[in-house]
Amino acid sequence: MPAYSVFGQNNSLIDSLSTVLKSAKKDTNKVILLNDLAWELKFDNPQRARVYLDSALLLAKQLSYQKGEGNVHNYRGVVEDIHGNSNLAVQFFQKALTIRQELGDKEGVASLYNNIGNVNENLGDFDEALKNYLESLKLREELKDTIRMGRLYNNISILHEQMANYSVALDYCLRYLLICEATGNQTGMANAYNLQGNIKTELDRYEEAENSYKTALEIHKNLGNKWEEATVLTNLGNLEDTFGEQRMEKKNDSQTVAFFEKAVRYFNQALTIRRNLEDRNGEAELFNNIGYVLKNKGTYWEKIGQPKEAEKQWDEALRNLEKALKIRLELENTAGLMEVYNGIADVNRRQKKYETALEYTQLYYGIAKEIGAPKYQQSGLKDFARIYYKIGQHQKAYEFRKEYDELRYQIYSEEQSRTNARREALYSDGKRQLEIEKQRRALVEQEAKLERATLYRNSLVAGTIGLILLLILLFNRNRIKTKSNEKLEKKNQEIDAQKERAETLLLNILPKETARELQEFGKAKAVRYESVTVLFTDFKSFTQIAEKLSPEALVDELDECFRAFDAIVERHNLEKIKTIGDAYMCAGGLPTKNETHALDVVAAAIEMRNFMRTFNQRQAENGEPAFEIRAGIHSGAVVAGVVGSKKFAYDIWGDTVNLASRMESSGEDGRINISDATYKYVKDVYKCQYRGGIVAKNKGSVDMYFVEK
Repeated sequence: MPAYSVFGQNNSLIDSLSTVLKSAKKDTNKVILLNDLAWELKFDNPQRARVYLDSALLLAKQLSYQKGEGNVHNYRGVVEDIHGNSNLAVQFFQKALTIRQELGDKEGVASLYNNIGNVNENLGDFDEALKNYLESLKLREELKDTIRMGRLYNNISILHEQMANYSVALDYCLRYLLICEATGNQTGMANAYNLQGNIKTELDRYEEAENSYKTALEIHKNLGNKWEEATVLTNLGNLEDTFGEQRMEKKNDSQTVAFFEKAVRYFNQALTIRRNLEDRNGEAELFNNIGYVLKNKGTYWEKIGQPKEAEKQWDEALRNLEKALKIRLELENTAGLMEVYNGIADVNRRQKKYETALEYTQLYYGIAKEIGAPKYQQSGLKDFARIYYKIGQHQKAYEFRKEYDELRYQIYSEEQSRTNARREALYSDGKRQLEIEKQRRALVEQEAKLERATLYRNSLVAGTIGLILLLILLFNRNRIKTKSNEKLEKKNQEIDAQKERAETLLLNILPKETARELQEFGKAKAVRYESVTVLFTDFKSFTQIAEKLSPEALVDELDECFRAFDAIVERHNLEKIKTIGDAYMCAGGLPTKNETHALDVVAAAIEMRNFMRTFNQRQAENGEPAFEIRAGIHSGAVVAGVVGSKKFAYDIWGDTVNLASRMESSGEDGRINISDATYKYVKDVYKCQYRGGIVAKNKGSVDMYFVEK
């Protein structure tokens, strides 16, 4: 949301403005007074604010007061935005934008681009939001308005975080932090650290996230920023809950309960602040969060065979969720109700109270469909399938699972259709056309100069001198034209070479078929592959290795390993997907489908492991730390497509990817861990050792095998 005041109307100011308004003449000052009154009423009395703005608009038109008319439209956009009428808000902001553009009001135009970006972001139209934020930023840079540049960096960072472009989000967040430090904006610094914590949490850099949150918390406490302090405490609570969930995968880990209890302590601290601030929405959020933590805590006790303690925690979770429900019913917070109903349904399902779980699932799924919340629609369909399966209605369970898969694929496709990566793919060709046009114009200009030279030639004295001059001019004309042609040809060759390099680079980051589709059609559709095999690798204790090596040595050694992996992937006809820190991901069976993808991937994994054995022998001889590799493989269906707006990339999604990652994290050093699905493809070729059912995070017990060869 824009930075509108949240402290309600100033009644004494409203009374003063109303008194002045009664005696005001019908001039531009009266338009300003009406606007000011509307601004003060924008939160608590929007209907009256609209009446004042309608009067201001009528008077501004009568006075031909264009600036005032633009201000009225802007204020009206703010009122509609605050009260949830987002599409109407955009219409008013656009009207104001047109007027301010006509007036040449750069600062006003920049503000309106920012306002429109805010509304687009709230509507979930992230591409349009980014476009407007960047337009605003361009103007703020021209105006050298450092403060507002910083705010835009913050807006753009938050936007990229929501779009899952975490590296870009972190870059803009750091720019915002630098401006805050330079201008002494301590609240801004704390907000930037809090945002860093959010981004690093999404990147699974949890320890760094915790440090960022704690820095933000300390600054806000020192400044007495209570509302922001509660926000950071909430984020810390969520982080501790994540730590607890991670530990929960290890049976009888005493730290699990400690993390959950620490999460609840953070939430209770935040709850006290929200109550003091009379922030009812904030209270409801925290009761809901506490309920979710206690739900997880109950699941941990169930896993270690203590059902009575589990029931105790689940009952406490329901009590907190019901407190959240009561507040959100009072506030008519529809989206919040959906979230609470989801939590209550989940607890009842874990308690095996399937009828009650079904009732609450129907409630939150209905809201999700009504307000268009795809995440909760997916969750609802998945929960329906689980519950109906548990109560023995297998046909219904199958139908809901099928609908869940279809919706998930549809959402992936829609996400891809909203990206603008195609613009980047076509950038090189467009640049080439611009350069050719520039050279064509240069040649036309040169021809005009030659024509002027010809006129000059005809004015010279006739005879031998004239003839000689004529010959010289003709010679010069031909020479100039030849040079121009040579220069143009050389430039075109350079442009062609640049295009070829760009196309080569495009093929380095995208599969050939996808790159060709982008170039020919300007977009690349997301594609579902029913059968592929995904490989994940990473190195044991990489953080500790990094501490022992200089940054240069670490990057060089990691680069050597990944270059070797790239060559292995290419030899086995696989597609490299990406590297994430010390993790390497590739897949077989896409974008060109084949029947040997599982065999190809296992063969590549064996070759990678063998390369690392040789690499580590050399490390040992040089007294350097070993890079112990783990590899995990799973086969199944994925969705593949192009993501990103600036630095686009080919990526894949789905449970297959998640389970392949779990295969890697559940493996052992120097071993290749494969799922039962992959085992069925390769068992006749490779000898495998059955490991039994191993618990994988969020997947339950999964059959796993070590490849012996």
